[in-house]
Amino acid sequence: MSRPVAWLKRLAVMAVGYFFAVLTSILVPVLLIALLEGIEDGNWSIIFAFDWLGSFPLAVLTVMIGALLIVGPALFVAEWFSLRGWFYFAATGAITSIAFGVSMPRSAGSFVFNPGFLGFLATAGIAAGSIYWLLAGRKSGTRRDLGRDPA
Repeated sequence: MSRPVAWLKRLAVMAVGYFFAVLTSILVPVLLIALLEGIEDGNWSIIFAFDWLGSFPLAVLTVMIGALLIVGPALFVAEWFSLRGWFYFAATGAITSIAFGVSMPRSAGSFVFNPGFLGFLATAGIAAGSIYWLLAGRKSGTRRDLGRDPA
């Protein structure tokens, strides 16, 4: 396989991993809130009240673009230095999720007084980092081998 084709394949794997990590980072808080509300009130209808067709695609696009500013350099570092450990991607996801969530205008004032909010963000980030690691992170840094014959 030629080097440009191998690079394009690697970038495609990274993009797919990033897409599913973003989906995870949005679904985890929604499902955690629904679970906690259902346990507390016994009312599980909150999961059906979420606007899956209107808000969800917009949230995915917003998070994909906004979080890439934070996580993009971390993915570049992982590729450059061949960092393949789960902890790196989980910690990067948690830091990215907290930084992105706290930077939102509505939530910036509440994070100091609400540690549960930080816990939700960290949980979502760790889940997203784990998904990225499963799909693309375990093979990060294989760029040095791309396009070379294993002879």
